[in-house]
Amino acid sequence: MALTTAFLALLLAFIATGRENMTARAAASVPVDWQVLLGPQGSVPAAEQAIRAATLVKTLLPVGYADVAALSAVTGPAGQMTTQTTGAGKVLGLPPGYAAAFPAELRALVGATQGVLVSQQTAANLHAGVGDRVMVTRYGAPPVAVTVAGVVDLPAADSLFQAVGAPKGLAPQAPPDNVLLLPRAQFERLFAPQRAARPDTVRTQLHVRLATTLPADPGQAFALVGRLANNVEARLAGSAVVGNTLGATLDGAREGALYAQALFLFLGLPGALLAAALTVSVAASSGTQRAGEAALLGLNLAKDKNLSNSPVPARP
Repeated sequence: MALTTAFLALLLAFIATGRENMTARAAASVPVDWQVLLGPQGSVPAAEQAIRAATLVKTLLPVGYADVAALSAVTGPAGQMTTQTTGAGKVLGLPPGYAAAFPAELRALVGATQGVLVSQQTAANLHAGVGDRVMVTRYGAPPVAVTVAGVVDLPAADSLFQAVGAPKGLAPQAPPDNVLLLPRAQFERLFAPQRAARPDTVRTQLHVRLATTLPADPGQAFALVGRLANNVEARLAGSAVVGNTLGATLDGAREGALYAQALFLFLGLPGALLAAALTVSVAASSGTQRAGEAALLGLNLAKDKNLSNSPVPARP
């Protein structure tokens, strides 16, 4: 009986620990928990206030996104210089401390980790490196040149450039090939004219790392994160949309946890039933013998009681 109870307890503890590990690993694998896209009427202070009022926040940084018509660079040795031009691309404006706050988003390859940075694919397309000048062709504004300070890799480009708020199936299937990263102050200065001429091509996102303690169960954690995201959108009254990357990852972990739980139950339940049947069988196999022994013990106790209550004969 003790072994059967211990087996069941270990099985349930293993399932509970597995679900907790799934939740922790899913949350740790997300580079940015929320990407809150601000609408034309949205403002960073109001959105930040709404987010902090809805949930605990560990990190919240504004990031600028701008569409550009092309990127070009003139590179090569003297006398053999060539011009490379890309198609449409993206320019991001990163605030100070972004790489440290979200380390999974950027990985330094060559040169500095601050200043004007180009993605690895863009550097290959332009044949550009540290010290080269890249011409940015803006919409509704004249081109502007910047000097490259470093080359970086974007390991989480899929989530970094996700189409927040786009209907399912209509979002871009791949991140852009041409990406330029600027300091936030320089981004605002260079793209203020484009924002005025083409406001649909310049947007702002708030990248959020939550400090809320998640439940151990992935399903409960998914429901909690979804409620918090809906709370933020309700507080902002349509002026922002939450890209819930953490919720999408927990949704996948929830399905995996349900499958693992069903698998362990199907594998462990027959063993538990067999152990219980074996315990009952062992207990029942000696039931008749124990019943006879109990009856004999009862007779002996009654006999001893009668002897103790009988009068003692007087000695002659």
